[in-house]
Amino acid sequence: MKTLLSLALVILLSLGTKAQEKSPSLYLLFEFMHVDGPNGNDYWQVEQFWSGIHKQRVADKSILGWDLWSLTPSGTKQGSQYLTVTLFPTLQSMLQAVNSLDVMALAKKAYPKMTEKELGAMFDKTMKSREMANQVLLKQVDKTTGEFTMKVGTTITMDIMKQVDDSYEKVESEIFKPWHQDLVNKGKKGSWQLLRSILPAGSQAYGSHLTVSMYNDVNQLSAFLEGTDFTMDLKTELAVKEGLKTRDWKEVKFGTLQMMVR
Repeated sequence: MKTLLSLALVILLSLGTKAQEKSPSLYLLFEFMHVDGPNGNDYWQVEQFWSGIHKQRVADKSILGWDLWSLTPSGTKQGSQYLTVTLFPTLQSMLQAVNSLDVMALAKKAYPKMTEKELGAMFDKTMKSREMANQVLLKQVDKTTGEFTMKVGTTITMDIMKQVDDSYEKVESEIFKPWHQDLVNKGKKGSWQLLRSILPAGSQAYGSHLTVSMYNDVNQLSAFLEGTDFTMDLKTELAVKEGLKTRDWKEVKFGTLQMMVR
């Protein structure tokens, strides 16, 4: 899409109800973390501490859940090594968390036996252990159906897409989603979903959408990559060829679930 979108328009679009959306809205905050090698142990302790705070947020019904993913490749010169994902039921709750989260009050509630000095030390360790490289606000706009349940060890592929035509989401839902659904039905992958970026937005944003495929573990992912038959009939092949013109495929990242709170 060539035209620059204003923030107001992006938010209005994110609130719009599409015909294919039959499940409750889901909003996601992706935070990509850069962690230098020497800080690996401290970062793990930090996220274990924060998982307790996120459990309190779930109990307070301010979020639906939180995940920590390790990313591959993970070299310090290759971007982010970890990704945290926080799930929200509404855009309002996500924006409030991004702009005005009282983390000290939450920490005191989650860890009533810790002193304010001890909590402050953990927040200081948080700042020193990692650098938040990117923050992306997203909305789920489509997904496959099935009984897949995420667990520690779940593996994902994240394809970062840049929309170049307004029909992109329609193409994902009508051409590519049925293929993913067939793979889910055959047990070759766990699930697939399409996410739209709310922020960052505009022509200078790196991507506009993410497609996320989930697999039970690295074994199922390996079997999919090595053994999936990508042959299709001529009509479908032509539709796919045209559909690929609606987006610029920027890159793919692999992730493994390390912690989760629900």
